[in-house]
Amino acid sequence: MSKKKKANKKIRDKYSMTAKEAEDQGLIPKDFHLFDSIEMKEYQAQFDGYKEWERKIKEREDKAGPNSNLGV
Repeated sequence: MSKKKKANKKIRDKYSMTAKEAEDQGLIPKDFHLFDSIEMKEYQAQFDGYKEWERKIKEREDKAGPNSNLGV
């Protein structure tokens, strides 16, 4: 394996986690894979910062268009 591939593997291993680990840390709700988009949005709205982040995304889309980050 090349040096670059080894370095990339270390980065991936460092920043990856299983759904079980994320659930244990409280990053995702239990049985989140059963949630639909509306339930997930309601769950995320319980936490500070989510509404502000969502508002910034909408403002950016209104200003530049929904596909501006895709180069379209």
